[in-house]
Amino acid sequence: MSTSRSESSQPTSLHSSGHSGDNEEVTNQSRSSKRKQSIVWEHFTKVRGVNDSLHAKCNYCEKLLSGGYAYGTTHLKKHLNNACPKFKLEHIIGLSGSPRNEFKFDQVKSRKDLAIACIKHKYPFNIGEHEYFGIFLSGLNPDFKLPCRNTIRSDVIEVYEEEKVKIYKLLDGLRCKVSLTTDICTSEHSHVAYCCLNVHFVDDSWELQKKILAFRKMPYPHDGETLFSFMKEMILEWNLDKKLFSIVVDNATNNDVMIRKCTYLKFDCARWIKRNKGLIDKIRETVRYLNKSPAASQKFEMALSQCNLTDKRQVAIDVPNRWNSTYELLATALPLKEAFSRLQRIDKNYHCNPSESEWDVAGVVHECLQIFYEATHHFSGRKYPTSNVFFPDVCEIHLKMIEWEKSDYDYVRRMVSRMKQKFEKYWDECCLVLAVAVVFDPRFKMNLVEYFYSRIYGTEAHLYIQRVRDKLVNLFIDYGGSCAISVNESNVISSSGIETRASLRDFDRWCYESRVSNNQKSELESYLEEARFPRAEAFNILDWWKTNSPRLPVLVKIARDILAVPATTVASEAAFSVGGRIIDESRTCLLPDAVEALVVADDWIESIPKRTVHMESSGTQTDNA
Repeated sequence: MSTSRSESSQPTSLHSSGHSGDNEEVTNQSRSSKRKQSIVWEHFTKVRGVNDSLHAKCNYCEKLLSGGYAYGTTHLKKHLNNACPKFKLEHIIGLSGSPRNEFKFDQVKSRKDLAIACIKHKYPFNIGEHEYFGIFLSGLNPDFKLPCRNTIRSDVIEVYEEEKVKIYKLLDGLRCKVSLTTDICTSEHSHVAYCCLNVHFVDDSWELQKKILAFRKMPYPHDGETLFSFMKEMILEWNLDKKLFSIVVDNATNNDVMIRKCTYLKFDCARWIKRNKGLIDKIRETVRYLNKSPAASQKFEMALSQCNLTDKRQVAIDVPNRWNSTYELLATALPLKEAFSRLQRIDKNYHCNPSESEWDVAGVVHECLQIFYEATHHFSGRKYPTSNVFFPDVCEIHLKMIEWEKSDYDYVRRMVSRMKQKFEKYWDECCLVLAVAVVFDPRFKMNLVEYFYSRIYGTEAHLYIQRVRDKLVNLFIDYGGSCAISVNESNVISSSGIETRASLRDFDRWCYESRVSNNQKSELESYLEEARFPRAEAFNILDWWKTNSPRLPVLVKIARDILAVPATTVASEAAFSVGGRIIDESRTCLLPDAVEALVVADDWIESIPKRTVHMESSGTQTDNA
């Protein structure tokens, strides 16, 4: 027979045997047969107290709560989720994958976890000095000793060094070439500049990857020689000199000194917006006016209704230094032009409606910016696209500039003359790379190049098309392809001991051009002559090349390298910004090595899926036992 712990008023387990009274066992067989017991009772024990009252005792902290059927189970769930520190600790240990009874606290591992949290969530290094954060952690595990800011900083650097070794091994084991992009960022409240270096490649699983390799403070002056020294140092530090396929930079003058060939198109859309600042300001002021009072908003709803425009999207205020949001401001405001005019007639306090001529200008500017807006969605983003998508966008921009040069609007012609200088520099140096890349898209091959070049160059198109073909042949031979011999024999040593691929490269090129072996087509010729792959929205070009690699062993090596070449040096968030790339205030005061560790390690460490703690009730019962 079970006995009570102290006095008869002390509650005891409902599962112990005993006589009637304070220690009486509760069976409730009739009730349990009618309703399903909530899963929350796995964490509580039913006990009897004074006056035969029913309680629920927490299995972790032994706190007593109301346990009768009339009270339900909601308060029990809240206790587990919010008030029971021992249950929280048990649950966290359970999520880590270790059995609760085998868990052993590790101060070193916990410090590393805190360092990773600082990296991924931008917590300050002095978080260990936050009083209530310390109280919160001690409630989870009082054995954990919060480190000081210098210790957390050292732990962050250590995590960075560990992750760097992993990335180095990854790059060292690649069987392909890589492309690099670089850009300079400045701090928000000082003149300190950092150079960011990214590497782009297609991994062995045929997934397009981008990793930040360095985020280093740049010494003055930021000229071509300094940038060249930085790039050389980074390429040697990461042992990429024999794996380098391309370097992508912006069109700044100092980069011209560092490297002549680049693949970056910088849109000068800010000029379009700044020139029409008065018009944009009127639309911005209209949005502010409509949001200022319910009366103004109500009158605008009336204007929309009178103009049958209630189905149109409302205009949202833009971000002044992000030209893409200003484009969206115009895109939503133009369809509401009639409603703005009606609002001016019914609301005497509204005075910022653009004039008819200003609306005409807005339509022209919107049309001009639209092609850049659509192109940037292909060119930029945190997930860089493969390089085959860029060629049609660039060609469309080229054709539009030819059209804009003949515009009826004088300010459009003047603006195009400024933009064309930058665009032609890009086009001359990069169109060949982008044209070759689109040839490796089996949906287009040479056909898209021939189509756009005929529209751009007219009667001289065949000269530029031949330039692309010559580049394809040179790449094919450089990667081991040959027209005179079969693919499988391309690397075989002849009886004279001469390696065909290395010493007879010029001969192979001659054979290809003169078609000596008329009865045997090269791998490149066969690919170009095959029917184009059907176009589909869900097409994955990397999957296509992965699948066809056995029959196209030489071309697949070229495709893997050239499809990884990015067309922009920065993510879309920075590319859209008129204000340039800046470092936020929270990192301005840190030492350069800490800044690099935080930025780079954040890129290297993958985020894990969020886990939520919740209690579920079985059956249809939610709050009642």
